[in-house]
Amino acid sequence: MAERHIIVYLRDGAWQFTFRGTVTAPFSSREEAIEAAIGEARALADPDIEVIVQDVDLTEKTVWRAGGGD
Repeated sequence: MAERHIIVYLRDGAWQFTFRGTVTAPFSSREEAIEAAIGEARALADPDIEVIVQDVDLTEKTVWRAGGGD
């Protein structure tokens, strides 16, 4: 099973997310970027997709997973 990830991260003072090499930005807050990434993930309707936030210290946390509830 191949997992797919949308990664939310801060770069050059703006929050953004990336999926398969496509960057969507800028967002003024972490929360705004996360909500947009979750919306994108839902629209893709991929049962294996998840949204991961990568913090400045490079730690990662899954914040949403398809089929995992909200």
